[in-house]
Amino acid sequence: MSRFTTVNPQRQHRFACTPAQFLTNLQQTQNFLLASELFAFEMKMPPIADVIDILRRDDETRVRSPVETIKDEEGELTRWVRTAPIEELIDTGGFAMSNFELSRFYEPNNFLHEFQDRIMIPWRTFLSQQGYTWQRCAPYIFISMPGISSTFHADYSHVLAWQVYGEKTFNGFWEPEKYAPIEDVVIRGKAPRSIEVPAHDPKDVLSYKMKPGDVLWNQLLTPHWVVAGIDEPAFSINISHGGVRHRGMFLANEKLLRERWQS
Repeated sequence: MSRFTTVNPQRQHRFACTPAQFLTNLQQTQNFLLASELFAFEMKMPPIADVIDILRRDDETRVRSPVETIKDEEGELTRWVRTAPIEELIDTGGFAMSNFELSRFYEPNNFLHEFQDRIMIPWRTFLSQQGYTWQRCAPYIFISMPGISSTFHADYSHVLAWQVYGEKTFNGFWEPEKYAPIEDVVIRGKAPRSIEVPAHDPKDVLSYKMKPGDVLWNQLLTPHWVVAGIDEPAFSINISHGGVRHRGMFLANEKLLRERWQS
């Protein structure tokens, strides 16, 4: 019995427990989970307060307000995040942070010094052994303070999300094209991005409440939004994929995107 719940009891969450199921799910449009028997990440991380402290001191770390229409023109939010006592940051919350330049943390004695050996090499090896190739396979970190929600958006990449600390709810739709037609996203270049989630039938939502260790595949070009749990920060390491092929053939949405770029 899955511990993941859905608002629609007639629909079951999607899992990949075998390489064949992984491929089948990749050929669909719904987000899905990777079962631990298929693939699991294993790497010890420092306490979340230490990770936040390391990231906030790095110039490549981006800080954002939960309301992205509020511009940090004076840099006040960023300055506060970089200088306030770490206990104050965690207690007060109200922001999210990301970093897309993880190689700067790979050196000996830094917190990701084992990252290539324990995360990226095993993952790329798994993909290669199953006949997948790619043009981009790039990791980044995302941390949200309690209760923070992302925008409603669609990515021009496949994203593998590994939940490291805390909880978050990853929301998408059973029928993504109902809320973001692929013609709008790809052909017209109108990928959704907004603060508010559009009006929708709750039964259409496909939600996964992710806990540490869970791994989710977010499909290319499909609308989604992510909400951190209310009790503690949520920390995930995500891997962005582009140009993914299986035995030489682009995945479905990948093929549509390439056709638009080449037109």
